[in-house]
Amino acid sequence: MKSLICNNLNTSICFNSKAIGITYCTLTNASNGTGWPKISDEVFDGHAIDWNKFFELRTKEIEAIKSGTARRECQNCQQIEEADFEDDKKIHYILLSPWQVCNSDCIYCLGHAEPRKETDINYKEFYNDYVEPYDMLEIIKDMIRHDVLAPDCEIDFAGGEPTLYPKFDDILNFFIDNNFKNIIIHTNNIQYSKAIERGIKENAVSLMISIDAGTKKCHEKTKRVKSFDKVWHNFKKYSHAKKKDYTKRLCTKYVIVPGVNDDKKELEEFIKCSRKNGATQVALNVYNQLLNEMNYEEHLLKHLAEISDFWVRKAKENKLPYMFFPNIEYVYKKLNIHLP
Repeated sequence: MKSLICNNLNTSICFNSKAIGITYCTLTNASNGTGWPKISDEVFDGHAIDWNKFFELRTKEIEAIKSGTARRECQNCQQIEEADFEDDKKIHYILLSPWQVCNSDCIYCLGHAEPRKETDINYKEFYNDYVEPYDMLEIIKDMIRHDVLAPDCEIDFAGGEPTLYPKFDDILNFFIDNNFKNIIIHTNNIQYSKAIERGIKENAVSLMISIDAGTKKCHEKTKRVKSFDKVWHNFKKYSHAKKKDYTKRLCTKYVIVPGVNDDKKELEEFIKCSRKNGATQVALNVYNQLLNEMNYEEHLLKHLAEISDFWVRKAKENKLPYMFFPNIEYVYKKLNIHLP
């Protein structure tokens, strides 16, 4: 029998920064501005998670949604829908995002919309003070011991820049060693990782690489670091690592920032570079904060739809599969036109 459920809460766990902690819900920046609170001290003592209590309290949250008495953090959330759900006491999705350090300086990043100074990027100090509230790898090992991870569990590395995390390779190799094959890594691709290379060779890892430009000049303007050649060099090395049976994604992503990189020539060059360097998919997104600030003005929406249509044509010409992020889909929805 169908009832109101949450696609996120029902299946997930999220490893966040020290300020947020570990949560059931991965949407820690909820649209209602409240975010989800960390799991309670009775569930997690700072070292180990009591998995019986974890699932017991998760079930109570799910039942509250079904009965219409959900906590305010869940109100009006897009993840809540009417559907069938059977709680199998497993985790099907892990979001690993406990660090915000990055070696890029994207103009659209909410963490630092203004350019950073060199003195702001003190990694060791940041790591000791902010990142390591718990040992993620030990908790993941405990998940394996208690059989709480579903075999098809999706493992999602985000950040900050995941490859900068000192234990990144250890964690990724541990998942691969334990035969998890549904791993996605969001990266700017500035730093090369032998663990990622291994994951691609063993058909376990997909990459989502934010490049956001087709030329070096625009890349430096958008990312605010000089890394264009290195990013494509590393991408080509990853592409060469994949074998004939590789079924995952080597996806290059373009985040449109109106007034910065919303140029058809840039979009076309991005598609060409992606094709030349071995991408198996391209993705398109738009800077969400700007849309909010401009209140989804029709002239902006029409401009975004026009260049998105152009981008799709170029992807098809280059025989590249493509995907849209929800922000782009929402542009077409607001204009009441079909996605290309």
